[in-house]
Amino acid sequence: MNRKLTYFSLASILLISVAPARSQTAPAPKDPPPAAAEAKLPSVDELCDKFAKASGGKEAWAKLQTMTMTGTVDIPTFGVSGKMEILAKRPNKILRITSVMDGQYVHKEAFDGQAGWVSDPQSGLKAMTGAKLEQAKVETVFDSDVRLKEIYPDLKVTGRAKVGDRDAITAVAHEPGGKTLTMYFDEKSWLRIAEDSEGPDESGTVVKANLIFEDYRAAGDLQLAHQIRISAPNITLVYKIDDVKFNEPVDDAKFAMPAAAN
Repeated sequence: MNRKLTYFSLASILLISVAPARSQTAPAPKDPPPAAAEAKLPSVDELCDKFAKASGGKEAWAKLQTMTMTGTVDIPTFGVSGKMEILAKRPNKILRITSVMDGQYVHKEAFDGQAGWVSDPQSGLKAMTGAKLEQAKVETVFDSDVRLKEIYPDLKVTGRAKVGDRDAITAVAHEPGGKTLTMYFDEKSWLRIAEDSEGPDESGTVVKANLIFEDYRAAGDLQLAHQIRISAPNITLVYKIDDVKFNEPVDDAKFAMPAAAN
């Protein structure tokens, strides 16, 4: 689930400004030296097991029913910043709220376990449909870090790469709607430190994004990235988590689609 906190709708954030923006896509991870590439790669089972343990382990995740995160978002592309909040509840309920420009623009995105919805000042309130809804079913699993192989049955370990100065194992999987994910796992900590995604948006345009997961710290018994940098053509965002709370009561009504305004 910690990965999906980063997936606030990039398209909706772009609506904040009508000013043209320069492409600020992050540099792609580099291929490793030949000697490193020759070393034996872990199997999918080994990789998933190492990642699950690094994130805190199945027992630690099993103790949790809810997670609440609060923090900030900076969008240097447009020179704006704001606040973010994520409410997540087992097994797959989530509400993400992003508020920027002193609350002038508030974007909400939620999934209640079966249905999803999105709300913002430009587009109003809309139900998720089609590939976006199917994608939400995959991306909102509460304990995805310990269920990677179950969520991505076609997951395949593909090689090695450099993410900055860190050696990483690469793995590729696919989501509904045609999105391809390339995940990068630190070969020392086994935490996921980066991800590339490529796939069509609602209009059919292929969108690429690069995510960097940084500042891993303990949150209870878990290891969570407290800073996530997202780069895509025309936009760069930085999310910082200031506070994480577990097992606080969260009413299911918070995830339900609001009644449309008359």
